[in-house]
Amino acid sequence: MISNLKHITIFTCLFMAFSNSIGQTKEKLELNRGIDSYNNGDYGTAQDNFENAYEANNQYNGALYNAANSAYRSGDFEKATEYYEQYAGTLENKKDKAKAYHNLGNVFLKRFSGSSQNENPEEQKKSSDYLKNSIEAYKNSLRNNPKDEDTRYNLSYALSKLKQQQQQENKDQKEGKDEDEKKDEDKKEENKEKEENEDKKDGDKSEEEKEGDKDKKEGDKDKKEGEGDKEDKQNEDKDKEGDQPKPGDKNKGEEKEIEGKMSKGQIKKDLDAVNEDEKNILLKIAKQKGKKKGDNNTKDW
Repeated sequence: MISNLKHITIFTCLFMAFSNSIGQTKEKLELNRGIDSYNNGDYGTAQDNFENAYEANNQYNGALYNAANSAYRSGDFEKATEYYEQYAGTLENKKDKAKAYHNLGNVFLKRFSGSSQNENPEEQKKSSDYLKNSIEAYKNSLRNNPKDEDTRYNLSYALSKLKQQQQQENKDQKEGKDEDEKKDEDKKEENKEKEENEDKKDGDKSEEEKEGDKDKKEGDKDKKEGEGDKEDKQNEDKDKEGDQPKPGDKNKGEEKEIEGKMSKGQIKKDLDAVNEDEKNILLKIAKQKGKKKGDNNTKDW
Protein backbone atom coordinates (compact mmCIF):
# COMPACT_ATOMS: atom_id res chain seq x y z
CA MET A 1 0.00 0.00 0.00
CA ILE A 2 1.03 3.61 -0.34
CA SER A 3 1.79 3.77 3.38
CA ASN A 4 4.71 1.46 2.73
CA LEU A 5 6.23 3.91 0.27
CA LYS A 6 9.10 6.15 1.07
CA HIS A 7 8.25 9.80 1.60
CA ILE A 8 8.18 12.07 -1.39
CA THR A 9 11.23 14.23 -1.61
CA ILE A 10 10.10 17.82 -1.20
CA PHE A 11 12.03 20.34 -3.23
CA THR A 12 11.48 23.95 -2.28
CA CYS A 13 13.27 27.03 -3.43
CA LEU A 14 13.91 29.32 -0.52
CA PHE A 15 14.68 32.88 -1.10
CA MET A 16 15.73 35.54 1.32
CA ALA A 17 12.69 37.38 2.60
CA PHE A 18 12.76 41.16 2.94
CA SER A 19 10.99 43.13 5.61
CA ASN A 20 8.91 44.69 2.90
CA SER A 21 7.94 43.73 -0.60
CA ILE A 22 9.80 46.61 -2.21
CA GLY A 23 12.10 45.37 -4.89
CA GLN A 24 10.60 41.85 -5.01
CA THR A 25 9.20 40.53 -8.27
CA LYS A 26 5.78 38.93 -8.46
CA GLU A 27 7.17 35.41 -8.97
CA LYS A 28 9.34 35.76 -5.85
CA LEU A 29 6.44 36.99 -3.77
CA GLU A 30 4.18 34.11 -4.91
CA LEU A 31 6.97 31.61 -4.36
CA ASN A 32 7.58 32.76 -0.77
CA ARG A 33 3.84 32.76 -0.03
CA GLY A 34 3.62 29.26 -1.39
CA ILE A 35 6.45 28.04 0.83
CA ASP A 36 4.73 29.52 3.89
CA SER A 37 1.38 27.94 2.97
CA TYR A 38 3.01 24.57 2.31
CA ASN A 39 4.86 24.56 5.65
CA ASN A 40 1.57 25.45 7.37
CA GLY A 41 -0.16 22.46 5.71
CA ASP A 42 -2.34 24.62 3.48
CA TYR A 43 -1.48 22.65 0.35
CA GLY A 44 -4.31 24.00 -1.81
CA THR A 45 -3.22 27.61 -1.27
CA ALA A 46 0.42 26.64 -1.68
CA GLN A 47 -0.40 25.04 -5.04
CA ASP A 48 -2.09 28.24 -6.21
CA ASN A 49 0.90 30.33 -5.09
CA PHE A 50 3.42 28.10 -6.88
CA GLU A 51 1.31 28.07 -10.04
CA ASN A 52 1.15 31.89 -9.97
CA ALA A 53 4.90 32.08 -9.50
CA TYR A 54 5.58 29.78 -12.47
CA GLU A 55 3.02 31.67 -14.58
CA ALA A 56 4.81 34.93 -13.79
CA ASN A 57 8.19 33.47 -14.74
CA ASN A 58 8.48 30.03 -16.36
CA GLN A 59 12.18 30.01 -15.58
CA TYR A 60 11.17 29.22 -12.01
CA ASN A 61 10.92 25.50 -12.62
CA GLY A 62 11.39 25.00 -8.89
CA ALA A 63 7.95 26.59 -8.48
CA LEU A 64 6.55 23.97 -10.89
CA TYR A 65 8.07 21.16 -8.85
CA ASN A 66 6.71 22.63 -5.62
CA ALA A 67 3.26 22.96 -7.27
CA ALA A 68 3.41 19.24 -8.09
CA ASN A 69 4.30 18.38 -4.47
CA SER A 70 1.44 20.55 -3.19
CA ALA A 71 -1.03 18.93 -5.62
CA TYR A 72 0.06 15.49 -4.41
CA ARG A 73 -0.43 16.49 -0.77
CA SER A 74 -3.88 17.95 -1.48
CA GLY A 75 -4.98 14.84 -3.40
CA ASP A 76 -5.05 16.46 -6.82
CA PHE A 77 -3.18 13.55 -8.41
CA GLU A 78 -4.04 14.51 -11.97
CA LYS A 79 -2.38 17.91 -11.57
CA ALA A 80 0.52 16.34 -9.69
CA THR A 81 1.12 13.93 -12.58
CA GLU A 82 1.01 16.77 -15.09
CA TYR A 83 3.44 18.97 -13.13
CA TYR A 84 5.98 16.21 -12.36
CA GLU A 85 6.13 15.14 -16.02
CA GLN A 86 6.47 18.76 -17.14
CA TYR A 87 9.17 19.44 -14.54
CA ALA A 88 11.19 16.33 -15.47
CA GLY A 89 11.19 17.50 -19.09
CA THR A 90 12.89 20.78 -18.14
CA LEU A 91 15.80 19.19 -16.27
CA GLU A 92 19.27 18.15 -17.30
CA ASN A 93 20.61 17.32 -13.83
CA LYS A 94 20.22 13.55 -13.30
CA LYS A 95 19.72 13.71 -9.54
CA ASP A 96 16.93 16.24 -9.94
CA LYS A 97 15.39 14.09 -12.68
CA ALA A 98 15.63 11.04 -10.43
CA LYS A 99 13.70 12.89 -7.69
CA ALA A 100 11.04 14.00 -10.18
CA TYR A 101 10.51 10.47 -11.56
CA HIS A 102 10.54 8.98 -8.07
CA ASN A 103 7.71 11.28 -7.02
CA LEU A 104 5.91 10.64 -10.32
CA GLY A 105 6.07 6.90 -9.59
CA ASN A 106 4.52 7.56 -6.19
CA VAL A 107 1.66 9.50 -7.77
CA PHE A 108 0.86 6.69 -10.23
CA LEU A 109 1.03 4.10 -7.45
CA LYS A 110 -1.32 6.23 -5.32
CA ARG A 111 -3.78 6.43 -8.22
CA PHE A 112 -3.51 2.65 -8.69
CA SER A 113 -4.32 2.03 -5.03
CA GLY A 114 -7.37 4.30 -5.22
CA SER A 115 -8.86 2.54 -8.27
CA SER A 116 -7.73 -1.11 -7.92
CA GLN A 117 -10.90 -2.16 -6.08
CA ASN A 118 -13.26 -0.81 -8.73
CA GLU A 119 -15.09 -3.60 -10.60
CA ASN A 120 -15.87 -1.46 -13.62
CA PRO A 121 -13.87 -2.87 -16.58
CA GLU A 122 -12.79 0.58 -17.77
CA GLU A 123 -11.64 1.59 -14.29
CA GLN A 124 -9.81 -1.73 -13.89
CA LYS A 125 -7.91 -1.02 -17.11
CA LYS A 126 -7.00 2.45 -15.83
CA SER A 127 -5.84 0.91 -12.57
CA SER A 128 -3.59 -1.51 -14.43
CA ASP A 129 -2.19 1.36 -16.52
CA TYR A 130 -1.43 3.38 -13.35
CA LEU A 131 0.56 0.48 -11.92
CA LYS A 132 2.55 -0.02 -15.11
CA ASN A 133 3.23 3.72 -15.34
CA SER A 134 4.49 3.78 -11.76
CA ILE A 135 6.93 0.95 -12.55
CA GLU A 136 8.19 2.81 -15.59
CA ALA A 137 8.62 6.03 -13.56
CA TYR A 138 10.67 4.22 -10.90
CA LYS A 139 12.83 2.68 -13.61
CA ASN A 140 13.44 6.14 -15.10
CA SER A 141 14.41 7.38 -11.65
CA LEU A 142 16.94 4.55 -11.23
CA ARG A 143 18.35 5.20 -14.70
CA ASN A 144 19.27 8.67 -13.47
CA ASN A 145 20.30 7.58 -9.97
CA PRO A 146 20.89 3.79 -9.72
CA LYS A 147 22.00 4.02 -6.04
CA ASP A 148 18.71 5.40 -4.73
CA GLU A 149 17.49 2.70 -2.29
CA ASP A 150 14.10 4.36 -1.72
CA THR A 151 13.30 4.11 -5.43
CA ARG A 152 14.50 0.47 -5.51
CA TYR A 153 12.17 -0.36 -2.63
CA ASN A 154 9.18 1.32 -4.26
CA LEU A 155 9.92 -0.39 -7.61
CA SER A 156 10.07 -3.80 -5.91
CA TYR A 157 6.73 -3.09 -4.22
CA ALA A 158 5.09 -2.02 -7.51
CA LEU A 159 6.41 -5.14 -9.29
CA SER A 160 4.95 -7.39 -6.58
CA LYS A 161 1.55 -5.67 -7.01
CA LEU A 162 1.78 -6.20 -10.76
CA LYS A 163 2.49 -9.91 -10.25
CA GLN A 164 -0.48 -10.23 -7.91
CA GLN A 165 -2.67 -8.43 -10.42
CA GLN A 166 -1.59 -10.74 -13.26
CA GLN A 167 -2.20 -13.82 -11.12
CA GLN A 168 -5.65 -12.51 -10.23
CA GLU A 169 -6.41 -11.79 -13.88
CA ASN A 170 -5.32 -15.31 -14.84
CA LYS A 171 -7.48 -16.71 -12.07
CA ASP A 172 -10.45 -14.60 -13.13
CA GLN A 173 -9.96 -15.66 -16.74
CA LYS A 174 -9.78 -19.31 -15.73
CA GLU A 175 -12.85 -18.98 -13.52
CA GLY A 176 -14.61 -17.07 -16.27
CA LYS A 177 -13.68 -19.77 -18.76
CA ASP A 178 -14.82 -22.50 -16.37
CA GLU A 179 -18.03 -20.59 -15.76
CA ASP A 180 -18.57 -20.17 -19.49
CA GLU A 181 -17.93 -23.86 -20.02
CA LYS A 182 -20.33 -24.67 -17.20
CA LYS A 183 -22.93 -22.37 -18.74
CA ASP A 184 -22.38 -24.08 -22.09
CA GLU A 185 -22.78 -27.49 -20.46
CA ASP A 186 -25.90 -26.33 -18.61
CA LYS A 187 -27.26 -24.89 -21.83
CA LYS A 188 -26.52 -28.13 -23.70
CA GLU A 189 -28.17 -30.12 -20.93
CA GLU A 190 -31.14 -27.77 -20.96
CA ASN A 191 -31.44 -28.09 -24.74
CA LYS A 192 -31.12 -31.86 -24.45
CA GLU A 193 -33.86 -32.01 -21.84
CA LYS A 194 -35.96 -29.71 -23.97
CA GLU A 195 -35.46 -31.93 -27.01
CA GLU A 196 -36.27 -35.02 -24.96
CA ASN A 197 -39.41 -33.38 -23.65
CA GLU A 198 -40.37 -32.35 -27.17
CA ASP A 199 -39.68 -35.87 -28.45
CA LYS A 200 -41.73 -37.32 -25.62
CA LYS A 201 -44.48 -34.84 -26.33
CA ASP A 202 -44.35 -35.69 -30.01
CA GLY A 203 -44.42 -39.40 -29.10
CA ASP A 204 -47.46 -38.93 -26.89
CA LYS A 205 -49.06 -36.87 -29.57
CA SER A 206 -48.34 -39.59 -32.13
CA GLU A 207 -50.04 -42.19 -29.93
CA GLU A 208 -53.02 -39.91 -29.60
CA GLU A 209 -52.99 -39.33 -33.31
CA LYS A 210 -52.74 -43.08 -33.88
CA GLU A 211 -55.73 -43.64 -31.61
CA GLY A 212 -57.50 -40.82 -33.40
CA ASP A 213 -56.64 -42.31 -36.78
CA LYS A 214 -57.83 -45.71 -35.56
CA ASP A 215 -61.11 -44.27 -34.32
CA LYS A 216 -61.43 -42.30 -37.53
CA LYS A 217 -60.72 -45.41 -39.57
CA GLU A 218 -63.27 -47.41 -37.64
CA GLY A 219 -65.71 -44.54 -38.02
CA ASP A 220 -65.07 -44.45 -41.76
CA LYS A 221 -65.54 -48.21 -41.88
CA ASP A 222 -68.84 -47.98 -40.01
CA LYS A 223 -69.85 -45.12 -42.24
CA LYS A 224 -68.91 -47.13 -45.32
CA GLU A 225 -70.79 -50.17 -44.05
CA GLY A 226 -73.74 -47.97 -43.28
CA GLU A 227 -73.57 -46.52 -46.76
CA GLY A 228 -73.31 -50.09 -48.14
CA ASP A 229 -76.35 -51.18 -46.19
CA LYS A 230 -78.13 -48.12 -47.39
CA GLU A 231 -77.06 -48.89 -50.96
CA ASP A 232 -78.19 -52.53 -50.63
CA LYS A 233 -81.47 -51.37 -49.26
CA GLN A 234 -81.76 -48.90 -52.12
CA ASN A 235 -80.99 -51.70 -54.61
CA GLU A 236 -83.50 -53.96 -52.90
CA ASP A 237 -86.10 -51.28 -53.01
CA LYS A 238 -85.17 -50.74 -56.63
CA ASP A 239 -85.63 -54.44 -57.38
CA LYS A 240 -88.95 -54.38 -55.65
CA GLU A 241 -89.88 -51.42 -57.71
CA GLY A 242 -88.82 -53.40 -60.81
CA ASP A 243 -91.22 -56.27 -59.91
CA GLN A 244 -94.00 -53.87 -59.48
CA PRO A 245 -95.54 -52.08 -62.41
CA LYS A 246 -94.30 -48.60 -62.77
CA PRO A 247 -96.69 -45.77 -62.61
CA GLY A 248 -98.63 -45.82 -65.82
CA ASP A 249 -97.81 -49.51 -66.51
CA LYS A 250 -100.70 -50.90 -64.43
CA ASN A 251 -103.42 -50.13 -66.97
CA LYS A 252 -101.14 -51.37 -69.73
CA GLY A 253 -100.75 -54.71 -67.99
CA GLU A 254 -104.42 -54.91 -67.51
CA GLU A 255 -104.89 -54.25 -71.22
CA LYS A 256 -102.59 -57.19 -72.05
CA GLU A 257 -104.51 -59.40 -69.69
CA ILE A 258 -107.77 -58.36 -71.27
CA GLU A 259 -106.39 -58.91 -74.71
CA GLY A 260 -105.29 -62.45 -73.74
CA LYS A 261 -108.69 -63.43 -72.37
CA MET A 262 -110.80 -65.69 -74.83
CA SER A 263 -114.48 -66.31 -75.09
CA LYS A 264 -116.03 -69.76 -74.51
CA GLY A 265 -116.87 -70.12 -78.18
CA GLN A 266 -113.29 -69.47 -79.19
CA ILE A 267 -112.06 -72.01 -76.64
CA LYS A 268 -114.45 -74.71 -78.05
CA LYS A 269 -113.39 -73.94 -81.54
CA ASP A 270 -109.76 -74.27 -80.64
CA LEU A 271 -110.39 -77.58 -78.87
CA ASP A 272 -112.23 -78.96 -81.86
CA ALA A 273 -109.32 -77.99 -84.04
CA VAL A 274 -106.94 -79.77 -81.76
CA ASN A 275 -109.15 -82.87 -81.62
CA GLU A 276 -109.43 -82.91 -85.38
CA ASP A 277 -105.68 -82.67 -85.77
CA GLU A 278 -105.23 -85.42 -83.23
CA LYS A 279 -107.77 -87.61 -85.00
CA ASN A 280 -106.03 -87.16 -88.31
CA ILE A 281 -102.72 -88.03 -86.72
CA LEU A 282 -104.18 -91.24 -85.28
CA LEU A 283 -105.64 -92.26 -88.63
CA LYS A 284 -102.36 -91.66 -90.29
CA ILE A 285 -100.58 -93.80 -87.76
CA ALA A 286 -103.18 -96.59 -88.10
CA LYS A 287 -102.72 -96.63 -91.89
CA GLN A 288 -99.04 -96.91 -91.54
CA LYS A 289 -99.40 -99.84 -89.15
CA GLY A 290 -101.88 -101.61 -91.42
CA LYS A 291 -99.62 -101.27 -94.38
CA LYS A 292 -96.74 -102.78 -92.54
CA LYS A 293 -98.90 -105.68 -91.40
CA GLY A 294 -100.15 -106.48 -94.92
CA ASP A 295 -96.63 -106.45 -96.21
CA ASN A 296 -95.62 -109.00 -93.64
CA ASN A 297 -98.43 -111.40 -94.72
CA THR A 298 -97.56 -111.29 -98.38
CA LYS A 299 -93.87 -111.64 -98.11
CA ASP A 300 -92.55 -115.11 -98.74
CA TRP A 301 -89.45 -115.93 -96.89
